[in-house]
Amino acid sequence: MAGRVAAAGVPRTVIAERLSIGENTVKFHVANVLGKLGVTTRGEAAALARGPRRAG
Repeated sequence: MAGRVAAAGVPRTVIAERLSIGENTVKFHVANVLGKLGVTTRGEAAALARGPRRAG
């Protein structure tokens, strides 16, 4: 769930509230996931999750 809402552009404050955790905890985990994916932004992670685009 956290990955889906992060990829959807939901702010850290909302993610923290939904999961009943601190905003800094969300920030920490999102940064770890981004690092493991080799990207720097949540938008890049979302694009990576969608996969390659095909020429139409």
